[in-house]
Amino acid sequence: MHDLKTVLIVDPFSTGKLYAPLLNAQGVRCIAVISTRNLPEHFSNDLITENFQEVYYWEESLLITLETLSLSAVIAGCETAIYLTDYLTEILDIPGNSRITSDLRRNKFSMQQALKKHQLANIASQLLSSPTRIAEVVASLDPTATYVVKPLNSAATEGVVFAQGKNEVEAALNNAAWQQKNDLGEINLGFIVQPFVSGPEYVVDMVAFAGTYIIASVCKYTKIQKNGSMFVYESLDTLDPQAPDLQPLIDYARQAAAALSIKVGPIHMEIIWSDAGPVMIEAGGRLHGGIAPQLFQQVYQPDLLSLAIDCYLERPRPQVDAVSQTSHGRIGFFCSDESRTFRAPSPQVLQSAVEDVAYCGHRYFISPGDTTPITIDFATCPGLFWLQHPSAPQLDISTDNLRKKLWC
Repeated sequence: MHDLKTVLIVDPFSTGKLYAPLLNAQGVRCIAVISTRNLPEHFSNDLITENFQEVYYWEESLLITLETLSLSAVIAGCETAIYLTDYLTEILDIPGNSRITSDLRRNKFSMQQALKKHQLANIASQLLSSPTRIAEVVASLDPTATYVVKPLNSAATEGVVFAQGKNEVEAALNNAAWQQKNDLGEINLGFIVQPFVSGPEYVVDMVAFAGTYIIASVCKYTKIQKNGSMFVYESLDTLDPQAPDLQPLIDYARQAAAALSIKVGPIHMEIIWSDAGPVMIEAGGRLHGGIAPQLFQQVYQPDLLSLAIDCYLERPRPQVDAVSQTSHGRIGFFCSDESRTFRAPSPQVLQSAVEDVAYCGHRYFISPGDTTPITIDFATCPGLFWLQHPSAPQLDISTDNLRKKLWC
């Protein structure tokens, strides 16, 4: 039994809950540590206790127990886990990312400063840790430019505001959720103001094997102008990481990951390919959220999840260009153009949607009887569906079909 490996997963929520079943199937024991008792319910409800030998809540005295477990790895399940994961790997002397650089993987100001320090393309950012700096920052802005105001430590698009000129930035900062809890259950540490960078948006998912970055997936968002917003997400499409035209993006992503001092584990990076070249919006030391890792299992070989597990278990590193696209995948986002009562499709309509050749699944973020929000961003998206097929044109046909059936 002494050969049995044990791993600890901090906050096994969101896509972090996908690790334990795969590890268990490979004969690896899993222990869960919840970083805080203050996590919001939509996170803590994700906990699947039967996947774990033990589930602990973090407190310093737990170190005595953890030291007896001969842990092979400490894995960050989601965004809230980064600081504790880095702390535990260092204290328990397990390969991981240094807690001295944890901020580079969670704080949106720190990560831009790291890019700047390494002379990589970055977004000039002004930091406000309290409302007292609003007047000073607003005075320095261009009255004709578009800006983005975002919280330092939130996730997804929560709290992100696009503002035109000084007055809108000032209003956004005055109305911002200073010192309030975000969706992660954390207090907002402050806000940054950045010039808006335009261009197509990509997501690069990598896995770091002792500081070497394997590109696990490349995706591109399609955004449309709708409901008074320029940024309604329509779809996310998987791309071939070996495509020659994507190499400048991938080269930049690898350099940015190194600037963020990521040595071990998955990296989820959002990049705008501007007229001046690729520039990172933000990055996280964790798996891609949502449904994407399961879709990647059907599209890429090897896939993001299996690569992440291999890196944590210190298995041999694959070749840097090991990942190939074996099929085509898409996540489609539903869009609500009006406030109305949501009704689920009939069983017959649902059945015909399921029979679509590319259909993999769908999910609504609202319940029957709820009033649909008008979609202007990710937060107001009422649901999504995901597709996979060997033929890329089939994805367009299936997208039209499923939009009509699942969201009419």
